[in-house]
Amino acid sequence: MKYLRRFMGFLAGKIVIFTICISILACAFYMCMNTANVYIVLSDGLEKRVDVILTREDAPELNNYFQASFLSNDEALNTAFTSASPYMAYNITGFEHKLEVESLWAWPWDNYATCTVVERVPSITGSVLSSRKNDVDPTIPAWTGGRYNITLVKEEGKWKIAGMKQLIEIDEPTPTPVPTATSTPAP
Repeated sequence: MKYLRRFMGFLAGKIVIFTICISILACAFYMCMNTANVYIVLSDGLEKRVDVILTREDAPELNNYFQASFLSNDEALNTAFTSASPYMAYNITGFEHKLEVESLWAWPWDNYATCTVVERVPSITGSVLSSRKNDVDPTIPAWTGGRYNITLVKEEGKWKIAGMKQLIEIDEPTPTPVPTATSTPAP
């Protein structure tokens, strides 16, 4: 009887340790999965947002990354389609989007995540619209980036950006125009 009791105690201890290890691994797996999904939503969603602001193209796929309430209240998106947009007179053909995630936390049992990111657009390429050549400077205005606190919410199994609060503004340097080569006659 003494040996059976010791064996049962040993077996119970091993089962408890095994259960704790499996729980930790499952928690780590779901935390990594949530973090990866949130990172993808952040990088793709914020890049698409910048694309819509610069090119003024309607993008229904923004609904895949943002809650409808966020899209309707986003000042930058709403301004992009008005005459107040600094990019209204330009045909934007490309841009470089840089996103640095400083902190990201998504518990496996929560339906929300918080993160701090730095968003920058260091270069924008394009040209002045032909109808506005005499009205505006040929240099495309620089993007105003920033550091943001972003809140994401899980809806129907998908992460979406629900809130974005700017902490600081980061002004990109205005690009200097590249001088064109001119031929000068040799003396």
